[in-house]
Amino acid sequence: MKKTVVQTMALKNLQRRPVRSWCMIFFVFMLAASLFLSTVLVDSMKDGLEKTANRMGADIIVVPKEYERDMADSLFLGEMCSFTFDRSWIEPISSLEGVKAASPQLYMESLAASCCSSETQLIAFDPETDFIVSSWLSDNGISTPKRGEMIIGNLIRPEVAGEIRFFDQTYKVVGQLEKTGTNYDVCVFMTYETAQDIMSSPRWLETFGSNPDASRLVSSLMIRTEAGADFKTIARTINYSLADDCPVAAYTTNGIMTDAMKTVNSMSGYSVILLSLISILVIAALVCIFTITINERTREFGVLSSLGAGSGKLSGIVLTEGMLIGLAGGLIGSLFAAAVVLIFGSTIVTLLEIPKLHSELGYLLLLTVKCLGLSLLVSIAASLYSAWKINRSHLDALIKGEEL
Repeated sequence: MKKTVVQTMALKNLQRRPVRSWCMIFFVFMLAASLFLSTVLVDSMKDGLEKTANRMGADIIVVPKEYERDMADSLFLGEMCSFTFDRSWIEPISSLEGVKAASPQLYMESLAASCCSSETQLIAFDPETDFIVSSWLSDNGISTPKRGEMIIGNLIRPEVAGEIRFFDQTYKVVGQLEKTGTNYDVCVFMTYETAQDIMSSPRWLETFGSNPDASRLVSSLMIRTEAGADFKTIARTINYSLADDCPVAAYTTNGIMTDAMKTVNSMSGYSVILLSLISILVIAALVCIFTITINERTREFGVLSSLGAGSGKLSGIVLTEGMLIGLAGGLIGSLFAAAVVLIFGSTIVTLLEIPKLHSELGYLLLLTVKCLGLSLLVSIAASLYSAWKINRSHLDALIKGEEL
């Protein structure tokens, strides 16, 4: 496409003052990069929470008292945990009015050592009562594991195909779940019988000093309520109406999610405030630079005006400069932020303790367009004042170089 006179003049003016031009581009760059990175972080956290909630499939979760935080960290951040209570509490809880199904799960930690393929969260479930893991297996066309068999998360890569090793014992891998983008991608699922084999192994005894009876242990009791039942009422009954020495506490899924969502929404709110302040500062800085620059160029505009350039073309030059600055700063900022996400994504996940970062190409391209749009809007808005000042100035004032 052939450049117009206005576009050519605007581009040459920016090239003639590289220091000024790059300073303005830098301001827009900071705005675009901040918007890009904050959006990726907030969207990634929200998406992780939603996916985790959808995969949980339980209305109420019962865990040992004072372990809600550990449970939340395990669900949302992928932190490994290991806490238990006695299986004898399942019967009084599952017999409560409104409880449709109750299924235990047992969480065990593996080691990042020669005895284990990787440091992974091991989860034992009861196929006879389970309504969570079994549904995932059904969706993936995987049969229920038997004793000595395991199902692995999508991101686990065994050293030997079809086999995985924990505490010097080798177990058969009979299936791998599809990617979920949650902590379940790095978990291993097995039956209670397999968990008992692990806890009875010599290496487990050497590491932890005891061989507990896995069949008596529960880390979390997943509860599905009957249609129309009040989750909070059932949770309160578990918390306050069972025996005084009850070692467990019940939390509704919504309750756990609410606390996590409050944190994410707070981050989102702070992000909006920060971006608003940055936008105001960028606009103010660009307005000042444009105003100073235009006052230095009044003779130039006067000569162009005397040669026949109307006020519309003069204003167009200034607006085009603002547009070019917005495009350059927005594009560089977006590409820089995208590179940070792609190259340092795993480091960011570790430092900020979030499940994963959005790094899909389509998502990043759409976000780049969004950042470019805001950068253009801010840059053009900043140049509007200078364009208006030129448009209302008289020819003789421009030629004399009077301050606009």
